[in-house]
Amino acid sequence: MQGWWASFLGWMTRDPAWWAAFQAGAFFFALGLALIVVLLPWWLAQVERARWRPMRHMLAQAALQAHRDCGENVVALSRQFFRENEGAPLERLIRARRAIERQAADGARFGRVVSVYAPAVDAPHAALLADTAALAELAERTLAALTRLYLGQATVRVGANAVHGDDALGYAPAQLVSLSYVAEMEALADGFADAAAGHRGRIEGALGRKARKAARAELDRVGEDVAMLGADVRRFCARLQPADADDTTYKRRELGERGSRSLDALIARFDRR
Repeated sequence: MQGWWASFLGWMTRDPAWWAAFQAGAFFFALGLALIVVLLPWWLAQVERARWRPMRHMLAQAALQAHRDCGENVVALSRQFFRENEGAPLERLIRARRAIERQAADGARFGRVVSVYAPAVDAPHAALLADTAALAELAERTLAALTRLYLGQATVRVGANAVHGDDALGYAPAQLVSLSYVAEMEALADGFADAAAGHRGRIEGALGRKARKAARAELDRVGEDVAMLGADVRRFCARLQPADADDTTYKRRELGERGSRSLDALIARFDRR
């Protein structure tokens, strides 16, 4: 066997010029094969990425729009309940209900957009879309919970004639509420603010450099609106008088019509048409 191999090598190398040409050809063949093995998958990946890039851009823009909608809807409800509390009760209640309904509609619209562009979803965008859907659901739950808390303790009075100023929806100065009431209010506002801040970081990571730069001012505005929710809730809670549920003063507080109230039921009460 060794003799056969030695005679084969001798036959291959008997002509130095041919042997040099053979080595050069083998080198370039191996180099070409390596380039094909390495560059072909890379090129196919670039083609595939370019194919889905417009759709993935649309997905990132849809997530940005959902982020904007969540902030606007939460602040719209906060404006009705926790800021100046101005305006007729019916008008404020209707605007609060519209904010809740708008958030539900915005979340559903985002889901439809995702279903249309589903073939373009890759792993990074799937994570972003899941986080966006979670933020939309959290915004809807936050709106409903803040409404429930506000209406559950608010003073409600429907007079015989609204022109005379009998109608009222709000809180008495230094109204007694439980400690857990204030804590739940603040936890809802802080939880949504934290979720929105984390979602902003994921959106910026999904956007390209130019798109991120273009959206920065808008993201800053949404961040300021969301932060305002926490400020509104804290300002509102500062006007209340929290007390332990076992406190005798809290137990003797005037109950009035306090209890479980729905937004639609209160709208029906105040609607005199």
